[in-house]
Amino acid sequence: MNKVSHSVAAGIALCVALVMTSTYPARAQTIGYSEALGELGRSCGIDLDKFCSKANLGGGGVADCLEQHWANVSPSCKSATTVVRDLLIKRRDARAAVPRVCERDRLQLCGSVEEGDAHLLECFERARQNISAACRQAVLDAGYETPLATGPVSNQIHLSSNDILSSLQGVEDAAAMGITSAKLRQLAIQSMHDPARANPVNRPPLMAQLSNLAQMTLAIEFDFNSARIRPRSFQAVGLMADALYSPYLQGYCFLVVGNTDAVGTREYNFKLSQQRADAIRDALINPFAIQPARIEAVGLGEENLLNPVNPKAAENRRVQLINVGKLGANATCPNRPEQILR
Repeated sequence: MNKVSHSVAAGIALCVALVMTSTYPARAQTIGYSEALGELGRSCGIDLDKFCSKANLGGGGVADCLEQHWANVSPSCKSATTVVRDLLIKRRDARAAVPRVCERDRLQLCGSVEEGDAHLLECFERARQNISAACRQAVLDAGYETPLATGPVSNQIHLSSNDILSSLQGVEDAAAMGITSAKLRQLAIQSMHDPARANPVNRPPLMAQLSNLAQMTLAIEFDFNSARIRPRSFQAVGLMADALYSPYLQGYCFLVVGNTDAVGTREYNFKLSQQRADAIRDALINPFAIQPARIEAVGLGEENLLNPVNPKAAENRRVQLINVGKLGANATCPNRPEQILR
């Protein structure tokens, strides 16, 4: 990002978010990924089940499949697909432009503050009324202050912007504990071979501290015995992307943790949960362009039940997005091993 680090861009975004919210409320209400993908799931659900039952959201699979069957796709699905495509392009171009467009603002308003300095956000806060119109617009187009979803995301979840941001902030404990995907995966494997944990009823938490970490939990629906994300859950995945682009959360690293209920064998559930966590990570990277270094995926199967009293309960089938600390200067996450064990 040239001379402007990710933390600097996030600081500019935060400053402009405050300006736009107070000065330009109408323009600040830009469409988010959650809203756009929710409409795509609703409008294209039948088309996707008919033509693209094997295509997943991640890796551009859904977009490629719809393009192949474009002549037979319903008008409502075509319209929703066009909105999402245009939004992705607009956001991509705007993010690339922010460092260039906002560089003068950074130098003029906060030139004495070194990149990564803890006082950077405070500097932008004091100078927010002087941010240029061009920088404001670039950050708006990039989606850095897009309002997060405030309505029901699924029949099991209802989150507001404040809920999401507060659930993902305060990550000192995660960094101190050195939680990584490899560590959690090893704990799950050990759990499967521990005779004391054979009975899922009242099975103790895999890691007692895990539930206390900064995180948000979503109910993502997949096809039966599959890692294909159901169209009705596109909105929830879009919400995760919107949250990760928030100026408050940029520059942080996350684990996508997949969990199942206790229906089926433990080995099968462990494998399936990893595939599903990978599917969500793939979707966050493409089409949403989340920086790959920021997110890792791990499946825990049925080893960390939310409701161990009722191991087959629906609430055990969930995805956790856990904040594990700040992205390092070399685009690495805290405690990340050189090779991720699989």
